[in-house]
Amino acid sequence: MEGSRADTAAAEESQEIVYSSVRFSQTPLPRAKAAQEKRAPCLWRAAVPGLAVGFGILSISLATALIWKMSDSHPRCPEQWVAYRGSCYSFAKERKDWNASQRSCWAQGAHLLVISDASEMELFKRIQSGYFWIGLRNSTGSGWIWEDGSTFNDTKVPSNSPVQHCAVLMKDHIRASSCEFPAPFICEKSLL
Repeated sequence: MEGSRADTAAAEESQEIVYSSVRFSQTPLPRAKAAQEKRAPCLWRAAVPGLAVGFGILSISLATALIWKMSDSHPRCPEQWVAYRGSCYSFAKERKDWNASQRSCWAQGAHLLVISDASEMELFKRIQSGYFWIGLRNSTGSGWIWEDGSTFNDTKVPSNSPVQHCAVLMKDHIRASSCEFPAPFICEKSLL
């Protein structure tokens, strides 16, 4: 056991921690002081805080301008219009004849609704109830024509009178109606 005590004591002595204190002088050494006096004064130290503040303000200004510009560059619909696949839609509650409805849409930079594909038709079947004027009209000799000049190629538009030359969207289908009949209407325009 004596050998192990001697080993333990030797191990404890080798783990002894030594602390020392180092003090640095605040005055430059004479040789360094002479070298500093020969050089031009350093203005960098005085300029760095001002440059940092300037770059910070510039960065904040640029970021703000970029965010503002990005928010303006994203297309959006006017207030109370519905956005869908690059277009904006307005559901007018007032009732007008087909021609007055068309003029009302034009006054807003829009046109009566033109349904361009089956998915758009499905959207309007789901979100509207009742009936609305749309941009489809029976042109004598040319058949049913959309406001954009394209022809209506779907099924025949049901009609029960030879004076029904304008179309309304009713719940889940398109139906012919007299153009003088007052009805609400749907306007459409591209995203702004």
